[in-house]
Amino acid sequence: MRLSLAFLASAAAHSNLIYPKPRNAIDSTLPEWSNGKAPYNWQPYGDTPCACRNGTDVCDVAQTCLWMSVGCSIGCKECDGGSIGGANPNSKDRCGSGMTATINDPRLRTFNRDAVAGSEEDWTKFNPWRAPGAAPVFDSCGRAGGAAQPTPGHGEFTNTTFAKFGDMGSQVLPRMPSGAVWAAGSVVETMWSVRANHGGGYQYRLCPTNSDLTEACFMQTPMPFAGNSSMMLSNGTRIELESTFVSEGVLPANSTWQMMPIPNTRDWPGGDGSRSKLGYQFEPPCYDPTPPVALGQGICTGEWITNITIYDQLRVPEHLEPGDYVLGFRWDCESSAQVWQSCADITVTAPPPATMVESA
Repeated sequence: MRLSLAFLASAAAHSNLIYPKPRNAIDSTLPEWSNGKAPYNWQPYGDTPCACRNGTDVCDVAQTCLWMSVGCSIGCKECDGGSIGGANPNSKDRCGSGMTATINDPRLRTFNRDAVAGSEEDWTKFNPWRAPGAAPVFDSCGRAGGAAQPTPGHGEFTNTTFAKFGDMGSQVLPRMPSGAVWAAGSVVETMWSVRANHGGGYQYRLCPTNSDLTEACFMQTPMPFAGNSSMMLSNGTRIELESTFVSEGVLPANSTWQMMPIPNTRDWPGGDGSRSKLGYQFEPPCYDPTPPVALGQGICTGEWITNITIYDQLRVPEHLEPGDYVLGFRWDCESSAQVWQSCADITVTAPPPATMVESA
């Protein structure tokens, strides 16, 4: 049942974990949100707020892309909810921590690569991707709407029987079995999509279901990537990517994050949105003849995206005890002071027994 409507929050970097289906998609069990529908149109874009693509199946994610943390700079103890000069785009050290970015190689940055790292022109240097895992979050499963109250920007979060604006995901979202059963040591595939692209990169982590779903718990078990990811292009073709993995300057130490493979089509020199420089921020992963335009989408590029899907290959840690776990997905943005999060219920089983080889 729809109870009320709240408008968000500088929240233009939405993402959706599609598979395993996350707790954040719980509203898809409501008639008005089921089967990829929404009870209102996203304005001014004219589609649902978390529009995405799930191969030939309905992308039934409801409001997954509206669970995040807004106003989060590296080195800070907490996010400010975007109350200080907005959060998107962001060029501020929001708590004055003075933390220096750890991701400074231009090849690992998704915006403003020409700027000297740490210089005045380096306007993304305080944002989450510049030190992956070092920015705080409100909640490891996301916060409905990203803050305690709506802040300027395009976005929506509709209060339902499951959650209201400002709720913490780990506290209000019920367990929702995804059907994913993974053997320890096996390679598994996940799916996620970008609704609006603010660059940066992401990581998957695990926490036992019966534990408090905190960053400390998730950081104990980051999931390693098992190889290159792949992408379903907007024309339906699926291609393998040359993934960019990052393991230095990240938290938890010695874990692996993956850089966003989809280049945006504009930059914000100065970070205040007053000027917008068009052009791919890095080389697209496919031949994309679509001219870069603000807010547009190409075959494998763009800012506001509705039908490009990323498939990741992960290895389930071999040491895990069989049982129920929560898969945490965390995307640290680069052009904004925002972190997107999803949590999905999975089951881990013991590794299959080694094949017995009969002697001749």
